[in-house]
Amino acid sequence: MTTGLSGTGVNAGDVASAILKLTTTRRNAGAGDTGEAVVVPGCARPEPRAAVVAAVCDDATCGPVLRYAAAEARRRSVPLRVVHVWGGRGSAREAMCDADRLLSAVLYDHLGDDEAAAAEREIRHDDDPARALCALSSGASLLVVAARGDDHGGEPLGHTVQGLIGATRCPLAVLPPAGG
Repeated sequence: MTTGLSGTGVNAGDVASAILKLTTTRRNAGAGDTGEAVVVPGCARPEPRAAVVAAVCDDATCGPVLRYAAAEARRRSVPLRVVHVWGGRGSAREAMCDADRLLSAVLYDHLGDDEAAAAEREIRHDDDPARALCALSSGASLLVVAARGDDHGGEPLGHTVQGLIGATRCPLAVLPPAGG
């Protein structure tokens, strides 16, 4: 199920309310990952043949995000691009190697071998993940993210998603928290 928010002026409160509704419905039904998302319109017309971009982190949200993005890429007959943004300090070499291992693990843990091998991979370094993902949205047909990571307590939306709402060029699909 996809809940589409339309019109200009969609804000974080609108998305948070829709995410809470999806989470409550899913919990009441006793369902797990059901492939539900709230889709927020982008600021511009998306590139018609551009990739669906899945933004992943090293937490429980990566599986649902990747599966939703892969299904959308198949439905649209466009490539799937999996992206990880790291913002830490320290050794760039070590961080890039860790990010590359993360992308490989996420892809092969949640997709079939052929689909995982065909997926595009991208690693970005930016202290502001929302800024990096907004930049990527200009060349995407859809950007898929989790509402929040595992480390954001009971808040319905994390800081990155709050920074993306109303700022992406392409539509933004926000998935409810894992296990929400």
